Amino acid sequence: MNHFYKCSKSTWYRLYLCFKKQVGTFLLLLLLCCISKSTHAQAPLLQKRISISTGKVTLQEALKGLEKSAGCSFAFSNNILKDKPSVHLAYTNTPLLTILRDLLAVDQEQLLVEGHTIHIRARSARTKPLTKPSRLVQHADSTKLAGNFELETVVVTGQYKPQSVNKSVYHVEVIDKRTIENMSVTNVGELLKQQINIDIENQSGTGRSKIRVLGLNSQYTKILMDNIPIAGDENMGSDVDLSTISLDDVERVEIVKGAMGVEYGANAIAGVINIITKRRAGKKTDLSVDIQEETVGKEYNLKFNDAAKGRHIQRLNASHNLNDKLSIGGALSRDDFRGFWGQYDGAGVFKQELTWTNPYKNRGYDWSPKVSYNGNAYISYNTPKLSLLYKANYFQSNLTRHERWIEGFHLKDENMEVNLSINNYYRNLRHNHHFSARGEVWKNGYFSIDGSFQRNGLQHKRRGINVFDNSEIAPANGLPEHTGLQPNDWMEHFQSKGFYSRGTFLKPVLANKLDVNVGYEVDETTANQGYTFTFNDVALMDPQVHTLTNGGAWASAEWQVTPRILLRPGFRANFSSGQNVRTNESLTTRYKLDAENDFRLILGTSTRFPNFQEMYMSYVDAIHEYRGNPDLRPEYGQTAELQWGHKREVRSGVYLQTSVSTMFQNIKDRIVNIVYPSEREGVMTGLNTYTNENRYYGLANQVDAKLVSEKFHFSLAGSIVGYRGNDNASENQYSKFLFNSQANAQATYIFPYGIRAALFYRFVGKQPQYVFLPVNEPGAPGEKVTEFYKILAQTDPYHNMDVNVAKSFFNRKLEIRTGIRNLFSVTDISYVMVNPPAHIVDRTLNAIRLFYGRTYFFKMTYRI
Repeated sequence: MNHFYKCSKSTWYRLYLCFKKQVGTFLLLLLLCCISKSTHAQAPLLQKRISISTGKVTLQEALKGLEKSAGCSFAFSNNILKDKPSVHLAYTNTPLLTILRDLLAVDQEQLLVEGHTIHIRARSARTKPLTKPSRLVQHADSTKLAGNFELETVVVTGQYKPQSVNKSVYHVEVIDKRTIENMSVTNVGELLKQQINIDIENQSGTGRSKIRVLGLNSQYTKILMDNIPIAGDENMGSDVDLSTISLDDVERVEIVKGAMGVEYGANAIAGVINIITKRRAGKKTDLSVDIQEETVGKEYNLKFNDAAKGRHIQRLNASHNLNDKLSIGGALSRDDFRGFWGQYDGAGVFKQELTWTNPYKNRGYDWSPKVSYNGNAYISYNTPKLSLLYKANYFQSNLTRHERWIEGFHLKDENMEVNLSINNYYRNLRHNHHFSARGEVWKNGYFSIDGSFQRNGLQHKRRGINVFDNSEIAPANGLPEHTGLQPNDWMEHFQSKGFYSRGTFLKPVLANKLDVNVGYEVDETTANQGYTFTFNDVALMDPQVHTLTNGGAWASAEWQVTPRILLRPGFRANFSSGQNVRTNESLTTRYKLDAENDFRLILGTSTRFPNFQEMYMSYVDAIHEYRGNPDLRPEYGQTAELQWGHKREVRSGVYLQTSVSTMFQNIKDRIVNIVYPSEREGVMTGLNTYTNENRYYGLANQVDAKLVSEKFHFSLAGSIVGYRGNDNASENQYSKFLFNSQANAQATYIFPYGIRAALFYRFVGKQPQYVFLPVNEPGAPGEKVTEFYKILAQTDPYHNMDVNVAKSFFNRKLEIRTGIRNLFSVTDISYVMVNPPAHIVDRTLNAIRLFYGRTYFFKMTYRI
C-alpha cells in the first residue's frame, strides 16, 4: 500500500525532511538578508560594454543593431518608434545603459532586465528624468503605461528565446501580474474560470478542480510551470488538479490553444498552459504580507471551532537581491476554506439520542471544508551569458467530507450507545524540485536545460465519529453493517512520482535569417491508480503500480524568408514504454502585412498516450471483470488555425489590439470504455475494458479586442465552439456539429485619488451534447446493444461577474481591496434532456458545480 513512501530513506526524502524541519532557519536567514546593508543592484547586462558604429539609420534599425551587439532583445511599444528622427550611433567600449539613456532618454529604473530581455517601461508621472539625452534623440514613449498595463508582454511559451508576445509565431494569450492581483484569487483553478473557452470542473466532495479547454477534458491539455510539466494524477503535465497550484509567486500565465506536440510532446492536443513564476526581486528587497477575508455565500464568522464559517487567507512573499547576480526568495501561504453549509447543519455535536432505524440526515456541508498550505523557495544566479535557478515547492491540503446521516450505534469496546456518523478525510500532497540553466554558448548559440523531480498524490482515510463530542471511534468497533463500510487507515489514490528533463539548443545559421533549434525531453513516472475504483465508497481493486518512460527528440527552424514572412517547420519523434515511436509535425507561418497587421497560419499535431487506468486497470472476482488494455494505440490530434492580429495607436496614448482566429481540430483513435461479453461464467458485469474506436471533430472561432491607456484597460472576447463527439461518443454518432457560445469582458479603470476599479464578466451559452440510451436492456452482461435513443441534452446558459475596488496608502505600501464575486449568484447547472421518449421520467443528467453563490471579500496588502 505504501509504495509511494517505500523509498523513505532515499536522498530525496532526506532532503525533503531537512527542508521541512529547517523552514524556520530559512526564514530567519531570509529576514537577515532583507535587513542587511543595502547596495544598489545593477543588472550586469546594462553594464555590458558595446562598440557600435552606424550611418544614418532609423531608431528601429539602431535598436536591432544594439540587440545584435549586446546579445539581448528589447520589449517596447511600437509607439516608441513613431515619428522619431533618424539617428547615428558612434560608441566605443560604452556601457549599454549609457547608450540607451542617450538614445531613448530613459533612466535605469525604467529598464527591467529579465534574462536576456530588457523591458523599457514608462516613467511615473511624478518622476522627472534624472538625465538629459546627451547626443542623439528626444524623449521616447514607453513599453508599459503608467497604469501598469502591459502592451508588449514578453512570453516564453513556444518561443526559442523570451520575446515580445507580438513577435511570437504563436497566438499566446497572457494573464499578467496586474490581472492576477486585480482578481484576488489564490489558485490557478480560480484564475482560469474567467478565461474564454476554458471551463473548470469542481469536485466539491474532494475539493479538486480539473480543466476543459475547447470542450476537451483535462487529459488533452498540458499544464506547465516554468516550461516544466506538473505531475498530474497519472501523467506528467495532464489531468492536473488545479486547486493544488498556488498563485503565491506567479508572475503571469501564458495560454496557447491548439496542438503543440512538437514543442511540448504528448498530451498537448488542446494546448498548453504555462505558469511563469518569479525569478528575481524587482528591487533590492521585495516583501509583502497579504490578509484576505471572504464570505462563502452569505456565510462568515471568525470562530475557530466546528461552527467556523467563511474563507481566511494569509500570505507572505519575500525576495532579495544579494548582489547584482544572486537573488533569493520564497513565499508561504495558508488558505482556510471552512466549507459551504448551504442547506446542511455543518459538523457540530449532536446530543439528541437516535437509533439506527431513526437516523438524522442533515449533517455536513454542501461544499466540504478544506485547508491548504503552500511554501516555495528559490535561489537564482544571473549574468549576461548565464542564468541558473533552483526552486522548491511544497503543497498540502486537508479536506474532510462529513457523511449526512447520524444514527445510534453500540460501541463494543465500551459497551455504550453513541450517535455515530462517518468522516472521510482526503489529504493532497505535492512537492517538486526544479533546476534550470540557460545562456549563451558557442558562437551566438543559446542553450536551456531543465530538470525536475516531483511527487503528487491523494490519500483517503475513513473513520467513525461519535457525534456527542466529535471524537473518532476506535476502528476496532467497526461501522454499521448496513453501510457496507469499514474504517481504514490512509489509502493512496492517484499517486505519481517521477523525474523530468528537457533541453534545447538554438544556433543561428544565417544571421537574422535562419535559426535552428533542437531538443530532447524525457520523463520517468511511477504511477499508482490506487484505491480509486470503488462502489459505494468501497475499494474494488488493489493498487496497480507501473513505471512508464516517455520522451522525445525534436528539431525545428525559424526562417525569415523575407522581412514579412517567417516560417517555422518542426518535427518530433515521441517514444513511450510499450508503444511504437510516434511522430508529430508542425508548420507555423507568420506574415507581417504592415506595421499594424499580421497573419498566422498554424498547423500542429500532438499525441495522447494511454494513461495508467486505461492500460493497467484490474479488478477480477467471481462476478466482476474490469481489465485495462496494454495494447491501446495513442490518440492522434491535428489542428489548423488561421489568425489575424492588429495593433495600433488610435489616438495619443490610447492603444488598440485585436485578433480574429478560427481553428479546426481532428482527433482519431480516441480511447473509450467498452463492455464485451465475458468468457468466464457467472460474471455479471461483462468484460469492462478500453479500446480505440472514436473520433472527434472540433471548430473554434474567437474574436478578441483590447483597448489600453494610462487610465484604463478594456478587453472583450467572444467565441463560438462547435464539436462532433464528446468524451464517450464518436463524431459519426453526431449528425451535425453542436455549438456553444461564450463571451467575456474585463475592465480596469483608475479614478481620481488613485482609486482603481476592476470588473470581470463571463457569459457561457447553452452547452449541448448527445446522450445515447439503449432501446432495450441487454439480455446478458456484455451483450452488445444495437439500437439506441439519441437524445439531445443541454445546460442552461449562465452569467458570472466579479467586481472590486482598490486604493493604496502610505506611498503605495498599503493596499486595500474589497469586492464581490459571482454577482449573479450562480451555483450549479445540469444537463437536461430535450424531448426524450415519454417513458423517460428523470430528464436531468449530471450536475456541474460552478460556484456556491455570491461572495464578498476584503484584502489588505502591505509591501516594503
